Amino acid sequence: MSAGGGAAPAARAREASPGAGGFAPSALGTREHWDAVYARELHTFQEYGDTGEVWFGEESMNRLIRWMQKHKIPMDASVLDIGTGNGALLVELVGKARFL
Repeated sequence: MSAGGGAAPAARAREASPGAGGFAPSALGTREHWDAVYARELHTFQEYGDTGEVWFGEESMNRLIRWMQKHKIPMDASVLDIGTGNGALLVELVGKARFL
């Protein structure tokens, strides 16, 4: 064992220390975490038909749909939905049959 207490304590200290942005590492920042979350939601949907949690709230989703209607977004417009939750907004858009 070295005078510094060995490699294990140093490794644990690095894991708990804030990173460059001042935040401690989190499972939320790993691909493994999100792969597991999405796999669980997909299984729940396939097993029970449950679309899952509306991540940003029903009112936020409705507000976006109203904005799209107000601005007369064409029904054949492409919608790019990246990293905004579990796709509940897209399901709602298709369900409204206004945006296919």
